[in-house]
Amino acid sequence: MIFKNIDDKTHQIQILKELLEQSKSEAQKKLITADLKRMISGYDAETQNAYYLNFAFEKSKNVILLHDIRLEYEGRTAQFDHILISRLGIELLETKSAKGSLSINADGSLVIINGKFTNTYPNPLEQSKRHALVLREFIDAKTLFSKRIALFGGIHITNKVLIHPQTNITNSKLPDDFERGDSFVSNRSKDIDNISVFKAISLLGKAFDIDKAKELAQLLLDAHMPVEFDYRKKFKISKNDSTDLMDETPVAPIVVDEQSQEENSSKICPRCKEGELVSRKVKSAEAKEKYGYDEFIGCSRYPKCKYTQSVSETL
Repeated sequence: MIFKNIDDKTHQIQILKELLEQSKSEAQKKLITADLKRMISGYDAETQNAYYLNFAFEKSKNVILLHDIRLEYEGRTAQFDHILISRLGIELLETKSAKGSLSINADGSLVIINGKFTNTYPNPLEQSKRHALVLREFIDAKTLFSKRIALFGGIHITNKVLIHPQTNITNSKLPDDFERGDSFVSNRSKDIDNISVFKAISLLGKAFDIDKAKELAQLLLDAHMPVEFDYRKKFKISKNDSTDLMDETPVAPIVVDEQSQEENSSKICPRCKEGELVSRKVKSAEAKEKYGYDEFIGCSRYPKCKYTQSVSETL
């Protein structure tokens, strides 16, 4: 059964399209276009993976689905693309997509090659596991479950990464806990059928009935705190104005790898982990030839940190 569908993002997509038409700055248009591409790509990936999950579980009496849940607890934020709840626990499903080709390294990090550009992103499972800790603390604080479940270490939570079905993956075999969105359902059924005796015993003490699962799902639904990013404020364009790009504009979050409390982490410099990535004007012919544009992306802590990248790498 489906408790919550994906939040509609068509409004934000439309705003970005309007800003693209309003903008009078070519540099600003490139940044808006990058945001628009990421928004559409991420929304499409979530929607398609949600379709496969809904098709399999919408009529199930033993499985509950929630899509697109944002939880705030004790000053921390966790964003979940999909949450699947059954009597044996919770599965947190993280959606990822990529234009070009995607390779998953042995450590779970992602390498995306699109044309002449290569970008590397951290293991999305690690982010999902951090968010799982927030979820576990939230659940424990509600004292929703019996002492029996607490005795066995609390409700069982697992993490998986669902890859957009149309993504070109170079791996001949996906690493553990990475699956294509369209094959997840059948693979999950096989996992349940082939569960070992020892694992079955370990899960038994954490199991809870479907009524408790519904209660938990409702608790998460009530706690959901959606947020809509203010792109007009970011690009300093009102409905009746089209202000040129200022000298320093933070780069938008990269959808492939951070959400929730980490929504802004892709603005953080990947080298020093302290400064923000900002757009800077090119001041020399040599720099213009190097970056290919009239601006480039650099760390706000310059000259302490001299990290730079081409604007085209954010597109």
